[in-house]
Formats: sequence, structure tokens, C-alpha cells
Amino acid sequence: MRKQDGFLLPVALFIIVVMGFASLALWRTTSQSSIASVQEVVTVQALYAAESAVQRGLSELFYPNANARPPVDNRCASLNTSIDFSGINGLNLCTAQVQCELAEPGLYNLSASSQCGSGPTRAVRSLTVQARF
Repeated sequence: MRKQDGFLLPVALFIIVVMGFASLALWRTTSQSSIASVQEVVTVQALYAAESAVQRGLSELFYPNANARPPVDNRCASLNTSIDFSGINGLNLCTAQVQCELAEPGLYNLSASSQCGSGPTRAVRSLTVQARF
């Protein structure tokens, strides 16, 4: 009977160490996937901010008066708008900039670049669209 004294102590210690490493690995995987989820949300926000900037650029380009091409060409040359989405639900911490380039008379290239978030969860997206008069 004396040969088995203390046998459970090394087994229990081994089980505790193995379970500790398993829980550490699980915690690390969970924290990495939560960071990836946040990054995905910020990336989608940046895409929506860039789309909104393009829509605003198109609005400034063609409205209030799109009856003649020369005024639209002039608005394109001067279109360089920065947009701050602070206070807008879903786009907080997002900014965007939209510019217009006259590709040829009556053909406009609008480029929008947006960024959302900060630090390691920052995302930047760019969109370019073509509009014809």
C-alpha cells in the first residue's frame, strides 16, 4: 500500500497544467476572433462612408442645375470635399474625401477615399465611379 502514496498528486498537477494551457489557447483564439469581428465592422463602415461620399459628390456635381455641360464641368474642376461623419449613427469616427476629375468633356471620374476607426482597428476604403453628362 505504501508504493501508491502520493500517486494522485502528480496526476492532478498534470491535469491542472494541461487544462491551464488549453484554457489559455481558447482565450487567445477567442480574443483574436473578436478583434477580427471588430475589424470587419469597421471595414464595412469605411465602405459605406466611401459610398456616401461618392453620392454626395454626384449630388454636388449635378445639382441644383444640370441643364448644360459647361457649368457641370466647372463644378467638377472645383469639387474637393471633405466629409466628417461624426454624430451620424453607424459612421462615427469616419471621414471621407471626394474629388472629381474631368476625363473628357461630359465624362467625370469621382474618387472617394474614407477611413474609419483608429489604431489597430482602422480601415481605409477607396471608390472610383464614372458619371456621364
